[in-house]
Amino acid sequence: MSFFRDLRVAFYSLMRTQGLAITVILTLALGIGANAAIFTLVRGVLLKPLVNRDEDRLIYIRQSAPGTGDANSAFSVPEIQDLRAGVKTLSAMGEFSTLEFTMIGLGEPRVVQSGVVSGNFFEVMGLHPVPHCKRRRRVSTCATSSPSMFPPWATEKHLSK
Repeated sequence: MSFFRDLRVAFYSLMRTQGLAITVILTLALGIGANAAIFTLVRGVLLKPLVNRDEDRLIYIRQSAPGTGDANSAFSVPEIQDLRAGVKTLSAMGEFSTLEFTMIGLGEPRVVQSGVVSGNFFEVMGLHPVPHCKRRRRVSTCATSSPSMFPPWATEKHLSK
């Protein structure tokens, strides 16, 4: 019973000194909120499993060019076609490549990093990107794509930095 008595005495003491009560309540609220925010961040970044379907079955194939010192050189289109034709143990293949280009027309020319993926890349990774849709009045129009077109859900990086 002494715990409840101590709790009651603490409550009445805080009620008599309202400035201290507000300080205690704000400190507790900030501590709990910061703890929840940090745990959410750690869970989302470190603890949450990847969203790829069958991630234990995904493999990353790369090649190196020892003569140029490049440990991860890009495959050419004929090499990718040879891999697709020659490797029969893979159920599907999706390609990803990075490239740089220079953007002009918005002030100073800027080098922009970009990524290019094959038409089936998202399917192979088990990802379901959201199409880019334009809403006009009450009708929603979404761009559609074929494997030969750029997908409308390609990620954009804001260039206003």
